[in-house]
Amino acid sequence: MLQPKGILTWLWYWLPPLLMMAFIYSLSAQPVLPQAPGEWLDAFIKKLSHMIEYTILFLLLWRAWRYSRPRLPARHPALLMTALYAVSDEVHQSFVPGRHANWYDVLFDVSAPLLLWWIGHRRSLRRKD
Repeated sequence: MLQPKGILTWLWYWLPPLLMMAFIYSLSAQPVLPQAPGEWLDAFIKKLSHMIEYTILFLLLWRAWRYSRPRLPARHPALLMTALYAVSDEVHQSFVPGRHANWYDVLFDVSAPLLLWWIGHRRSLRRKD
């Protein structure tokens, strides 16, 4: 059982990614999102927003997993959880009136986290040499 200090420590690491997930969920639950003037600019801003949101989520999950599993690489479960949440977000959007699922959005969601994962992987390989 977690002691009070343990609970606070756990919350310190795990509450931020959970709050980020709640933020993403709340945006996905909106039937209509504001639009930028011009179709191209609107699409660009929305795709960039996807990348930023999920990069933040990945970094927060990475931080939490590093706390939970200090001896194991935290990048792997953080990337997996980010990707699974991106898929679940698109499924959720498919049930929101006025919204629809775009499976290619998952690619935008995980593209920047995947790049960060790859950079971390390359660095860890160099350290082993």
